[in-house]
Amino acid sequence: KQLPLVKPYLRSVQNINNKAINEALNNLLIEEEDYQGLRSSIDAYDNFDNISLAQRLEKHELIEFRRIAAYLYRGNNRWKQAVELCKKDRLYKDSMTYASESRQIDIAEELISWFLDEKLFECFGACLFQCYDLLRPDVILELAWRHDIMSFAMPYMIQIMREYTTKVDKLEQSDQLRTENETANEQKPIDFNSQGTLMITGPGMSGFPQPGFGTGAYPQYGGAPGYSGY
Repeated sequence: KQLPLVKPYLRSVQNINNKAINEALNNLLIEEEDYQGLRSSIDAYDNFDNISLAQRLEKHELIEFRRIAAYLYRGNNRWKQAVELCKKDRLYKDSMTYASESRQIDIAEELISWFLDEKLFECFGACLFQCYDLLRPDVILELAWRHDIMSFAMPYMIQIMREYTTKVDKLEQSDQLRTENETANEQKPIDFNSQGTLMITGPGMSGFPQPGFGTGAYPQYGGAPGYSGY
């Protein structure tokens, strides 16, 4: 029970990233309630049981340690658990950040709905831009209309309309250019000189015999028996 006595030693050898050393030092930092030191330790040395530590920290009495638990869940792609833990502790900024980083539409829209249920309209407006590319405009419009907060959603809707109008304009320009190119190609005269030499033959006509194709008689050319070509 004299673990604090070896703390300087643990720090000096932590650069080898040994699991036993990392976990011993992390446990010591938790006991000392040094959340900043713990955050620095887990950022620098990742060889420890991440999920076990997160489950332990999410029940800690200090909010900063529970915040580290959400951070660990995020680092292990457990986005839903990370966001839910942030919602529970009212860590609004962290919850928006993790929802955006998750790249999952359902998590972002669930967070948006939660902000509205909690009457956190300013957070709703902030999340619209934090998770802008994950949200569906029709869902946002419906939520804003149902909660009578169109003024909070209007900047987002204006930006969406601008973006969609720009995309449609680009598509129209591309389609017009393609149509013009097709019309120009159809009206372009045929250049017979670029087609190469044409072989014109009629019914009953055949090509001239080629030399070296055997030694037979060619009666159609008046050849004598034994004639072997030109």
